[in-house]
Amino acid sequence: MKSIMIAPVSVGFVLFMNVLELLVAALQAYIFTLLSALFIGMAVAEHEHH
Repeated sequence: MKSIMIAPVSVGFVLFMNVLELLVAALQAYIFTLLSALFIGMAVAEHEHH
């Protein structure tokens, strides 16, 4: 009986961890994209000649 009672807690925790991992992955992808765009923008920026 104890294993049946703990099952919803285990499933809830696993779902919570999966959602947390997806949020971290999305945040990492966003930061990587932002930094890549910044680096590429700085690399190809034309310098003004005065």
